[in-house]
Amino acid sequence: MFAVALSTLMLEILLTRITSVIAWYHLAFFVISLAMLGMTAGAVIVFLLPKVFADEHVPRRLSQSALAFALTTPVAAGLAMAIPLLPIDGLMDFFALLAYGGAMAVPFALGGVTLTLALTRAGLPASTAYGVDLVGAALGCALVIPLLNHFDAASAALLAAAVGALAALCFALAEPRASDGEGSGRRRSLVGSGALAAGLVALGLANASAEAPPLRPAWVKGRAEDPEAYAFIGWNTYSRVTVQHTLEAPPVSWAGSMLMPKELWAPTPQRAIEIDGAAATMMFEHGDELERHAHIDWDITSFAHMVRPEGPAAVIGVGGGRDVIVAARAGHSPVVGVELNDLIVRLHTEEMEDYSRLTRIPGVELVSAEARSHMEGEPRRFSVITMSLIDTWASTGAGSYSLSENGLYTAEAWEVFMSRLEDDGIFTVSRWYHPKSPGETVRMIALAMEVLHRRGVEDPREHMFVLRQFSVATVLMSPTPFTDADIDAMQEAAGLGRGFTMLATPRKAPSGGPLAELWAVKDQAELWTWTAAQDLDFTPPTDDRPFFFNMLEPSTWLSDPEAVDELDVSFLGNLQATQTLVYATLVSILLTAMTLIGPLLARRHELRDVQRLDLLASVTYFGLIGLGFMFVEIGLLSRLNVFIGHPTVALAVLLGGIISFTGIGSLISGRAPIEDWLDRAQGLGGRAGRLFPLLTFALVLLAVLASGPLTHAFVGKALGLRVVVGVATVGVPALGMGLGFPLGLRLVQRRRQRDGGPELGPWLWGINGAAGVCASGLALGSSMVWGVPATLGLGALCYLLLLPLTWRLGR
Repeated sequence: MFAVALSTLMLEILLTRITSVIAWYHLAFFVISLAMLGMTAGAVIVFLLPKVFADEHVPRRLSQSALAFALTTPVAAGLAMAIPLLPIDGLMDFFALLAYGGAMAVPFALGGVTLTLALTRAGLPASTAYGVDLVGAALGCALVIPLLNHFDAASAALLAAAVGALAALCFALAEPRASDGEGSGRRRSLVGSGALAAGLVALGLANASAEAPPLRPAWVKGRAEDPEAYAFIGWNTYSRVTVQHTLEAPPVSWAGSMLMPKELWAPTPQRAIEIDGAAATMMFEHGDELERHAHIDWDITSFAHMVRPEGPAAVIGVGGGRDVIVAARAGHSPVVGVELNDLIVRLHTEEMEDYSRLTRIPGVELVSAEARSHMEGEPRRFSVITMSLIDTWASTGAGSYSLSENGLYTAEAWEVFMSRLEDDGIFTVSRWYHPKSPGETVRMIALAMEVLHRRGVEDPREHMFVLRQFSVATVLMSPTPFTDADIDAMQEAAGLGRGFTMLATPRKAPSGGPLAELWAVKDQAELWTWTAAQDLDFTPPTDDRPFFFNMLEPSTWLSDPEAVDELDVSFLGNLQATQTLVYATLVSILLTAMTLIGPLLARRHELRDVQRLDLLASVTYFGLIGLGFMFVEIGLLSRLNVFIGHPTVALAVLLGGIISFTGIGSLISGRAPIEDWLDRAQGLGGRAGRLFPLLTFALVLLAVLASGPLTHAFVGKALGLRVVVGVATVGVPALGMGLGFPLGLRLVQRRRQRDGGPELGPWLWGINGAAGVCASGLALGSSMVWGVPATLGLGALCYLLLLPLTWRLGR
């Protein structure tokens, strides 16, 4: 059980990573939701085929299903990397995506059969079985990190399958010895499982060591991929970084000035860095030869250095190093580059150090950390802090469904960055601009205004300067008002020197449209009133609702794409991402309904023996704990990801922590003599047997109320201390949530022993899993519309609603 749970959780994370490379993040969310519903399908299969899974066949079926899981996992991984996934542009594309997700669901369905049998049919104590299942899943979550640090995702998937084969070997060893015929079958299972495990390990290691791995992504973002085009390919738990071979071409810029001297357009050696095949930046050769890179000075993202050319500088998001180079060229020292992705830092410090030479520039420091957490503890003050187009399409492409950059675009984050500036320092941010729909630019300015209001500024316009060049807008904001000398210098440098458009300055309001309306806002209350009343959501993002990139109102989520293009620029992906979330959630709800109705119809004659209220209470109970667990998990992860400060650590500490503590809670529940309590009928013991959800509700509510103050109190502290606080924050409610499934199953089994009827355990396990998959989309939607606190509150409410159900089942 431990090995199967470990393997399936590893496979889930690895297929998510693979699909995120091949397709856009919102499609990955959809496909993985379908795949995880395979676990539910496995539980329903066990319930619908009682003869196939009769008690005497369970030992053999355990080894067979685990072996089938191990065999089909490489096939699913191969399919994931061989078939291109394209955006949904019609009904056929939707059904193709549905079929793709269904194919990937096959190993999960087989793993679901194995876990369902082990949990509900193997005669193990429910608390022990469920606890072992969750602890195994938690370890699988943690093991993905070292695996992806040393292997590519495809090879890691083969190694995960090998763990599934070892599980089949364990189940074969556990089969009872019987007649010669059955004994030979047991021997075949032992030999086959062992040989498959060894073979998968050998294949995984061979694939990882191959110069051009045969098992690798063949399509990335709809285009065929040639591995020979890359000088470097690296994987970690949240990205795949590729670097192309050196190209001699005119220097690439985000939004360069048309007035740049012609000689600076001369071809220069550069290498394209891509994250997940989409988010690209350029690495220029020999960063320490600063005179070779004068072209970077003419990009709009570099403008702040013309105004504040001296003093310490910080760069949020190093990428190829262009912002670090321009800061050093301007005369800043030190220049602190903070980069979330350790693979990119490795490029500059190890893999391509001689090409980049970024760290050879005097005063340059590269830090591998999440920028917000690092700046919380940074003792120095800076004259310029730069954040230029920092995203990996993880947030833009998926609205709410990932990852790190959302935490950089909230009022609380910008307050941190502003607090690390010198009194006349400049925080400069660049985002995309489109004349027809300047959504990101408007929201960026609204966010800047909110931060300045929070700092006690009466008129934020005196602290801001907004420029545009082509499709990029840059805002410069300072803790103190820009002086007349600053404004004169910026106007001359921007207009005459660079030819940039001045959208807004302390002396000039925007010419029209939403930017002009926003610039005319007088105070903080009016800011929120105006931003909330627009067709797009321009309200300043906060930590409680940290979705900068998702600006579509719920009323437009299912609108015609052509109509929404009037509001939202299509290349930003917000509509596709949000509509895919809605479609994924609707499909999950539909399949969950089938999980509920199908078994009712198929075994209606046997279910007539179960009292209707008992059946309704059982189904609702296990659906609610599936919903509640995911609402609490997603809410806490949203709140604590930024607090921990690094996606890899957050994956191990938060996701692994909440799963493992739920498992520990399940193991503890085995010591609760709930049957003895209920047999007393009256008194404290009888009530305790039916009121145990109150404990879970109280622990979840405690985490909901304490998580905000705790993160604010310990933000900026040492990572070790933040990890302890994070684990405690998720561990306390998880202990309570671990009680739900095993104690509920014991209540159902107790009534069956008394009243008779079919074994409902597999079906209820399937309902629990299906509700959890539905809840992932519903929780994200709840956070997008109402905020993270509402999501946590709904999770707590789910556990409170268990009370009447346990009262009924415990009668």
